[in-house]
Amino acid sequence: MAEEHRIKLTEGIVVKIVPFGAFVKTDTSEVGLVHISEISDTYVRDVHQFLKEGDKVTVRVIGRNKDGKLNLSIKAAKAAAAADGSASVSAAEGSNAPVPAAASSGPSGRPSGSRPYREKPQLSPFDMMMKRYLQDSQEWQVDRKKRQERKRG
Repeated sequence: MAEEHRIKLTEGIVVKIVPFGAFVKTDTSEVGLVHISEISDTYVRDVHQFLKEGDKVTVRVIGRNKDGKLNLSIKAAKAAAAADGSASVSAAEGSNAPVPAAASSGPSGRPSGSRPYREKPQLSPFDMMMKRYLQDSQEWQVDRKKRQERKRG
């Protein structure tokens, strides 16, 4: 049954919001979880910035857990809609695309009192190796200094 849903997108209504995601009731009357990491392509600090109870969203079934519960994704639904070319239709309607509530809260577009999210820069393999080497070297030097101080008394 989940295989059918993977092929097509499903409409759903947000039933409950929890700190780690949102429960969505699909058009087949099944309730599934949209994990916080599957809500948007951008960083989601608070689910309430993107969704609220009663919102209609387009979701895609990405699997079932061992208990048979649905795992849903808004991100995958948006990607599938974009691939089909129907993203412009849903964006024009504006009901399916989750938009942060904080987007219009201030003149700069940032909610007052919070810092903007900065993505960490992606390190090259060499930079990661060098960073690890420097950490190990620093730890080694600290350990060596402690051993010497213990010997001295």
